[in-house]
Amino acid sequence: MKAEDIYIRLTDPTGKYREIVSHHRVWDRQRFLESQRKQNNKPDKPDEHRRVSIASEADYRKFMGYKEHAA
Repeated sequence: MKAEDIYIRLTDPTGKYREIVSHHRVWDRQRFLESQRKQNNKPDKPDEHRRVSIASEADYRKFMGYKEHAA
């Protein structure tokens, strides 16, 4: 297996909390996404549900406030 970078977006369906975009290095992309979805959608804590979706590196850089450098 080869490690790969993945960027995910966590969105609060109620709009109460701001959206988060994060970077992770993973071995198994599908397994990681399943784990994140399970972790962020616990039935005993409905007020803490988050939608997990794939984001791009550009989304992550924008979220983190990185500035693009013109060459």
